Amino acid sequence: MSHSEDYRVSVVIPTYNRAHHIDETLESLQKQTFTNFEAIIVDDCSTDETPDIVKNWVNKDARFRYVRLEENSNRPAVPRNRGISQATGEYVAFLDDDDLWLPRKLERQVKVLDARPDLAMVHSHLWDFTERSKIRGLIYLPNPYRRTATYELLRQHNVVQCSAALVRLSVVRELGGFDERTALRAIEDYHLWLRISEQHKIAYISEIHGYYRCSRNSTSTQDSLEKKHRYLDEHQSTVILESAPSVLHRVTRKVGGYPLALYHHLLEGRSRQRRGKMPRLFEARS
Repeated sequence: MSHSEDYRVSVVIPTYNRAHHIDETLESLQKQTFTNFEAIIVDDCSTDETPDIVKNWVNKDARFRYVRLEENSNRPAVPRNRGISQATGEYVAFLDDDDLWLPRKLERQVKVLDARPDLAMVHSHLWDFTERSKIRGLIYLPNPYRRTATYELLRQHNVVQCSAALVRLSVVRELGGFDERTALRAIEDYHLWLRISEQHKIAYISEIHGYYRCSRNSTSTQDSLEKKHRYLDEHQSTVILESAPSVLHRVTRKVGGYPLALYHHLLEGRSRQRRGKMPRLFEARS
């Protein structure tokens, strides 16, 4: 498939100095069962071997494209927006350069958006892991009933993992893509989900579609999220800090919802995938 052909999905991958992870990330993308996609890897001026690794993939697979920014932006929103500007698909997905997708991620999400034109976006779950262990993913399995992304819920907490979302490209462009203000660095994706959910419907697929890498070098851990959330509370009508529950309440809620998390993600979700059934959706009631 050449770049002149129509792709259904555009996958935008911002990257910066990820030579130690980007190869594994791109391999997980190439293994997708849904093959009608283009991959736009936007390099924020890496100084390591990242460009060479990405160009190797470009040479092997015509669906992969390498774009390099003119200067380092130090903001994920900038390379993501460059990718959005060059995207040609009906849908757009965002894959962080150290996260991994399971083979049926795009297939399952495209199936839902194709069947539900009233939805602007779907998101699923990525299993948390570190270099040392994947056990923490079991602890962080979410209660799917608390992943129903409405504007009111998102005002209190970001329930959407960036690499786990699939959005209609027309909606993202309508909203001008990611906000590039430095104040929103590390939460620019959250800010976009808020704007999408204000005007459109979002649904959660209770399936695990990949792995979220937790590391000290990730953007979200480098920045002070409390400071970022305070900025959103002051300027975007969120109530993140004000509505933060106590530790006891969070633990009680987590324990109470854990049986549902295990059932829907590890039992029912996997069963539906094996049988080729439509994913179960959790969405706001109209």
